Amino acid sequence: MKYYLGPIIWMGIMFLFSTDAGSMVHTNAFLAPLIKVFAPEISRKNLVITLITIRKFAHVVEYAVLSVLWLHAFKQGRPGRSWRAALGALIVCFVYASLDELHQAFVVTRTASLQDVGIDSFGAILGQSLWALFSRKTLSTIQAKFFGWWFAWGVFSTIMVLILLKGGDLSLGKMLLIILSVGVLSGAAGVIYYARHR
Repeated sequence: MKYYLGPIIWMGIMFLFSTDAGSMVHTNAFLAPLIKVFAPEISRKNLVITLITIRKFAHVVEYAVLSVLWLHAFKQGRPGRSWRAALGALIVCFVYASLDELHQAFVVTRTASLQDVGIDSFGAILGQSLWALFSRKTLSTIQAKFFGWWFAWGVFSTIMVLILLKGGDLSLGKMLLIILSVGVLSGAAGVIYYARHR
């Protein structure tokens, strides 16, 4: 049971954000002023693009975490890789993402979106892919931590730069691609730095 506690709690937190509490009205009321601190002259159009980008990125992150948590739950502490556990975790994430969007269809301040199910599923796959990459015996936990911190710093920095540049004329897809690409490159740079200086 202890292995399932983590993913169940995480799903509970995700459910709370799937209610009115996580609607654009509430999250934007917090995020918009914060963005304007860094980019006071940002146009309304680019502010909306930035807010949507942050929300979609949050989808990717929360399902990446959920996927890894379920992977550990299904493996129940057993070492090594398990394709059955990995597939099971992805199926749970896909089903939960679908049910989550169905739930949002009945919340007045939320809207259901098949696109979000796809983004959530991508997040689940990305989470397991990154975990598989850094769970190899040749890479230590410290290296994984280096990747995580540098990835987060790269993502944060890129978002801030895009905000300062007012987003330009980039589409949402291109902005997400730039953010994730810089994050991965930053993470890789962190691992290389660690490997050379340990």
